[in-house]
Amino acid sequence: MKHTIYLTVRPQIKLLAIFLGVIFLTVAALTVSAQQTNEALFRVKNENYFNINLIQFKRVEYVGQCAGTVISPDSQNARFVSSKTPPGPNRRVMIKNVTDGMETNPYPYTDRGYDKGEFSEDFGFKLGNSHKTRTFSVLEGENKFLYEIKENNQVIDQGALSAEVSVQNLGVFPRQQICDSKLECQNTSNCRDSKGRKRRCRRECFPIQKCRCP
Repeated sequence: MKHTIYLTVRPQIKLLAIFLGVIFLTVAALTVSAQQTNEALFRVKNENYFNINLIQFKRVEYVGQCAGTVISPDSQNARFVSSKTPPGPNRRVMIKNVTDGMETNPYPYTDRGYDKGEFSEDFGFKLGNSHKTRTFSVLEGENKFLYEIKENNQVIDQGALSAEVSVQNLGVFPRQQICDSKLECQNTSNCRDSKGRKRRCRRECFPIQKCRCP
């Protein structure tokens, strides 16, 4: 009877050992993956604090005389850093956004100094799907990037990272034009501006109104 119990328990022990081994390998793989992901990151300024690999915008829809969509802020300032290869003399970093949906000729990219301090030169993330010269285009959702760190024009490190771009919808609001009334002149008679101050003019006075969307 004892022999029969031994034969029944032994396969269970084997299965338990295999199960624990699988868990250990999975945790190890996730740990390595997390380490690789955390080697490089974006430090994104958001109002009075910083986000890591998170780029946040707000969207407002306007109706009325000045209908349209406004994204706020227009761009988000950020810096890059790699814990494996920090800034050093004669270094630069090239970062490409290779997210599906981006124009590919070329992919949006930024080429920044990486030679002093704790981070790269700053750059601005902005919503878009093509390369811009003054900002770095991103799409709503997860964005995938490739980077190369060069020293004296030689690649010394390269890798990949991702960042999440979120756009918060604030709602739909009416919006009217803002108009300023001013006086222009058409002769040398006594002319006054909108605040009642005298103006010297070669032409007579007539009112004009300039309007703009806020």
